[in-house]
Amino acid sequence: MTLDSSMIHEFFDAAQAGDAARLEELMKNHPHLANTANSDGLTPLGYAAHFGQREAVRALLDHNADVNAVSRSKISYIPSNTALHAAISGARNLEVIRLLLARHAKTDLLDSNGHTCLHTAAFHEDNREIIELLIEHSADVNTRTKDGESPLSLAIKQGNHLVAELLREHGALL
Repeated sequence: MTLDSSMIHEFFDAAQAGDAARLEELMKNHPHLANTANSDGLTPLGYAAHFGQREAVRALLDHNADVNAVSRSKISYIPSNTALHAAISGARNLEVIRLLLARHAKTDLLDSNGHTCLHTAAFHEDNREIIELLIEHSADVNTRTKDGESPLSLAIKQGNHLVAELLREHGALL
């Protein structure tokens, strides 16, 4: 079976649905699928992570999906980002986030908006547990975007007071 757009589409459908068995079956003959972007420039690992599909994420990582690959999103409202960014901005499944971090996902990589994973977590609701996990994995609470925004300033701007308090407890400055 040759690699074509229908196979890639099927692969991404399996990633979204969390169908680890189907992913593994497809990767058996086409191991490079684990790192093949779809027509929108998204990675299968980022896709599975966004939808909170832990077993799909595990299967992809077990087949050498690059945990720190940055997608090349062609969708205007989806930034190019890593699977960790996608997990944090999507389903926010703590098991998926823990798995990515355990497999050495970097917390300091930037998405196309110039945000680290900590910026992304601070921007979205009150993600205290996610913030704690990122800090435990060496996320810099004082990193800034090119526009000077810190995770703390984003949390305050979004009205995420509990996140702002937590960031301050860990030494975040405005």
